[in-house]
Amino acid sequence: MLLSIVILAFIFIIGLVVGSFLNVVILRTVSEESIVFPGSKCPKCQTPLKWYHNIPLLSYLFLGGKCAFCKEHISIQYPIVEFLTGSVFVGLFLRFCSPFDPLFGLEVINPISWFQLLTYIFALIVSCLYIAIAGTDILEQKVADKHTYSLIGIGIFYSILISILNVIFYTKANGFPKIDLEFFLTCPILYSIAAAIIGFLVMEVLARVGILLIGTRAFGEGDSYIAGGIGAVLGALLGSSSLYSNFLPVFESLIAILLLAVVIQIIMTLPVFLKRLVDNKNWLTLSAILIFIIYSIGYIYAQQSGWFNNQVAYWSSTIVFLILGFVTCRELLFGIKEHRTSGMYLPFGPAMVIAAFIGLLLIAI
Repeated sequence: MLLSIVILAFIFIIGLVVGSFLNVVILRTVSEESIVFPGSKCPKCQTPLKWYHNIPLLSYLFLGGKCAFCKEHISIQYPIVEFLTGSVFVGLFLRFCSPFDPLFGLEVINPISWFQLLTYIFALIVSCLYIAIAGTDILEQKVADKHTYSLIGIGIFYSILISILNVIFYTKANGFPKIDLEFFLTCPILYSIAAAIIGFLVMEVLARVGILLIGTRAFGEGDSYIAGGIGAVLGALLGSSSLYSNFLPVFESLIAILLLAVVIQIIMTLPVFLKRLVDNKNWLTLSAILIFIIYSIGYIYAQQSGWFNNQVAYWSSTIVFLILGFVTCRELLFGIKEHRTSGMYLPFGPAMVIAAFIGLLLIAI
């Protein structure tokens, strides 16, 4: 038990330190400064900080959430990102390395394979990029190209690395593998690249539907690159697993993550969104949303209760559901275009990142 706690605490502390660095990455991406020089400073008074002002979590607590020099409040972002990163480091370690029994009672740690360790390191890098992307999108409502390009690049790089290692180990055991069509169709590199392209294209198609309807994108261009990065990571992970023999599970998982992102976005933003609609007396958009929500609840309840055994009832209800969804989305997009929903925009990137991280924890590899 004690050994388990010490190891997890050590990993958590490393995560806190990385989280402190991610705060710098996020803020200096927004301000377009170098992440290396100059050293850490107060964003309010610009005074360089001492080393003991940069101890993750502890410095924020000891300073009472205020700058040691100008006494201005320090953003709550700092401890949140640090704690979140530390928790992610521990969670991914338990997910991919599985070094303990269910009761944490081992005196000797289970051996960790090279594949588990490599996957864990890959998941850590990906998660750090996810946090940087979400943080930048929340602060600046834009996505930095260098973050999304790095996400796509690391996904493809991992697939290349795994492919090379697989060939090396296979060659040692069985001789050089046969290079044929099946070899390429099951190669992690192909999975990663294909999933990256599909993720980007799916978001681009959805974004350009907004152009067709109201003359403006439904999603930002950066969201398409985030989807491409998620696809590259997902394709690399599933493509390197022996559990999957074709691309279909990768495609299904990618679509499921994007749909989950939509659900998460709705859950996070709907209460605030509805309140702002009432404050702005935007009754048309409010009515469209409420009607769609009420009908959706009824539609799901009818499905669970078996009321749709009749095909006519099922298809007629489904068509109404799709029409209401289309009208609601159209009203929201027109509201954005005509500024009737001014001040209600919330970035979609963080919801995509949360969904991607959930997928990272749940997918079987």
